[in-house]
Amino acid sequence: MPFLALLTRDAHVERAVRDARGGAYVVARTGGWDRLVHLVRERPVTCVLLDASSLPPAGGAAGAVAVLRSSFPSLPLILIARPETDPFALLRLGRAGVERLILLRVDDLARDVAEAVSRALSLGTEALVVRAVSPYLPTRSLGAVRLTLEGVQQRWTAEVLASRAGLSRPHLSVCLRSAGLPSVGHLLVWARLLHAARWLTDPGRSAESVSRQLDYSSGAAFRRALRSYTGATPTQVVEAGGFPFLLDRFLSRCGLGPGGRRGLSVA
Repeated sequence: MPFLALLTRDAHVERAVRDARGGAYVVARTGGWDRLVHLVRERPVTCVLLDASSLPPAGGAAGAVAVLRSSFPSLPLILIARPETDPFALLRLGRAGVERLILLRVDDLARDVAEAVSRALSLGTEALVVRAVSPYLPTRSLGAVRLTLEGVQQRWTAEVLASRAGLSRPHLSVCLRSAGLPSVGHLLVWARLLHAARWLTDPGRSAESVSRQLDYSSGAAFRRALRSYTGATPTQVVEAGGFPFLLDRFLSRCGLGPGGRRGLSVA
């Protein structure tokens, strides 16, 4: 389930975001800029929504977007523009070609926020992994992969994940292994590490903060898991390219992809 960080002091904006898609998102709202940055750095946030009326006066919309984009480039941003929002600032953002930024008018919020969030998440970790493995997996296993990646935000256990998939944990592990995937417990670890690889390349994060995002007991525990599953340290993951590197390791370990044992059987 997507975890959204929302900066707003407007109860109507908060209600519209929480009601989007029937409450299909987890929303953490704050009215303070420093608290927002803390949320992004410390929690498994998948998208940030910025109400222009709640941004710090210094720098305005363009400044806030620039700060978040430079510190957390992996995160999609949705800017909720107000009638009083400086149109020239928005024009400068457009001309600058700021990536993964979606503009949304506050008057259209209730109607368009669900679509805007879906667009923002289309380049998220979950979507990228699912697209990479979908040609090689049956429907049930693909659904389990999607649930596992979403479960990172919810801190699901293997038992909860299996229940969400409508199976017992042993039965789900059998289904996963038959498709070339790890068992439930190991797949949960891979899901956490795939998210981690995306976050580690953000200048505003560290291995310690990423370990807290993923609910590891310590940075050392996170580094042990990463080395055990990939043979790499956080620094080596970043130097190797971050998420593409780890996704390649995951696909290779499962035998998925054009050169994998599963990929060879796909027309």
